[in-house]
Amino acid sequence: MASTPDLRDSDRDRWRRYGEAIGQIGEGYFVLSRARVFAEVNDQLCAMMGRARDALLGRSPLEFVTAESAARMRETIAQIDTTERRTVRYDIVRPDGAIVPVIVRSLTHRGARGEAESSLGFVTDLSEIVEAQQMLATSERDLRAILDNMQDTYYRTDLDGVIVRGSKSAEQLLGYRLEEVIGMRLADLYANPADRAAFLEALDQNGGSIEQFECHLRRRDGREIWVSTSAHYYCDEQGRRAGVEGTTRDITELRRTREELRLAAQVFGAAAEAIIVVNADLQVVSANPAFQELTGFPPDRFASLSLFDLACTASGKGFTDTFVETLQAQGAWSGEVLARRADGSSFPSWMSAAVVRGEAGQRRQCVVLLSDLTERKATQARMEFLAHHDPLTQLPNRLLFRDRVEQAIARAGRSGRFFALLFIDLDDFKVVNDSCGHQAGDQALRATAERLLAAVRDTDTVCRYGGDEFAVILADLAAPDDVVEITNNLRDQVATPIRFQDHVFRLTCSIGVALYPDDGRDCDVLLGNADAAMYGGKSAGRDTLRRFAG
Repeated sequence: MASTPDLRDSDRDRWRRYGEAIGQIGEGYFVLSRARVFAEVNDQLCAMMGRARDALLGRSPLEFVTAESAARMRETIAQIDTTERRTVRYDIVRPDGAIVPVIVRSLTHRGARGEAESSLGFVTDLSEIVEAQQMLATSERDLRAILDNMQDTYYRTDLDGVIVRGSKSAEQLLGYRLEEVIGMRLADLYANPADRAAFLEALDQNGGSIEQFECHLRRRDGREIWVSTSAHYYCDEQGRRAGVEGTTRDITELRRTREELRLAAQVFGAAAEAIIVVNADLQVVSANPAFQELTGFPPDRFASLSLFDLACTASGKGFTDTFVETLQAQGAWSGEVLARRADGSSFPSWMSAAVVRGEAGQRRQCVVLLSDLTERKATQARMEFLAHHDPLTQLPNRLLFRDRVEQAIARAGRSGRFFALLFIDLDDFKVVNDSCGHQAGDQALRATAERLLAAVRDTDTVCRYGGDEFAVILADLAAPDDVVEITNNLRDQVATPIRFQDHVFRLTCSIGVALYPDDGRDCDVLLGNADAAMYGGKSAGRDTLRRFAG
């Protein structure tokens, strides 16, 4: 569309932005400049007036209407500075002399300081309505047929609000027979009387017409419905206001849908879970604040992300194909994934995806929930650790030790090598508890655990078996005599003095040794024989090392 230099740059930019959309609407559109000449017109207005765009731009609209309309138009133009909205009927004169009746709805556009800069408006061709009115004058039956076939409900009231005409669809809308509706006061149909007053006030404030006024009506059965009404004042032959006419449609379901969407939007924005909406190609369309907080991705990066940029399986293999196939077949997918943050780091997450389908059943969008499993994983790992380790010394407990023995038996069976199972009991440990307290005893057990670990190899296992008892697996021994050096080192480590607050104490230990396979071929036998050897040594004088002798 062409423009004139009378428009400010900001207005021209706004016109360019919306010009394509305005160009597609069914009504005529115009902008009057500060000089009150046409600054912008759309194709529909040009067609309505029968003139080319260049013939209109820069010229006053007064040049294109009848003399009677020009008088009204001068009054309306004079009101641009003082009246925000105006609705007036005019007769346009086309180049061939044809008269086109129109309704012009215009409003004032003001600058930053409140000055009236321009007036813009929409022009509706009333030719069909006028023809319908003429048809009504000759054939009331034809008009009734038109009204009765309208999708919306048509109505007309006199100045007192009494219904004088209505379309057949009023019966479905209100539950009354049309004969009952005629003669009723429209105010009696409002569920809330204040809505009627608000409607009439809005009608006056909008220059005698109103679009899509929403209110409650009460049907004959008592059920309340939401309706949207577009109406205007109509005049008699002398041009005097005679009443109101308009159309009304039931929007109860539309309102319910709006409310559901509003609630869904609130849930979407307030949810603690990260929520993503992706399109049919699994490209991110939108995400809620929780997703932004969880991943660090800002909204301006959403459009560049696909779902697979944000999540993959731990192995990274086959996830894309499996996900798409499952989503297509079942309409949903859930499982554990590695989710990615904006800084490139990843974290364990549980992802649930559900398809949103169109009316034809096609996949239109997909809603995805991401739950951070980091804390849960850490808790599970901690619980797993505590289930298999002694909380005081952090050493493997009996359950894990038995598993390690079974593994050592399996390895020794394959390699043909030996391993030794040691059972260790601290001598006179009760004296430490009795003389220095349980805190000193706990410190002595922790220190002993650290020393036992320092005295063995990385391939060996040290376990707190219970109380002041420990067990050790010395794995992969080439010969039985290899155990002597290690066990002597264990005894020396245990005997190193321990300091606790103002106390210094020295512990000794008794060690029993059972060798696989000579002294047993399963865990219980080896433990029993090592325990027997240890007690034999303790009975002989403590601070001893003794191998089981069957």
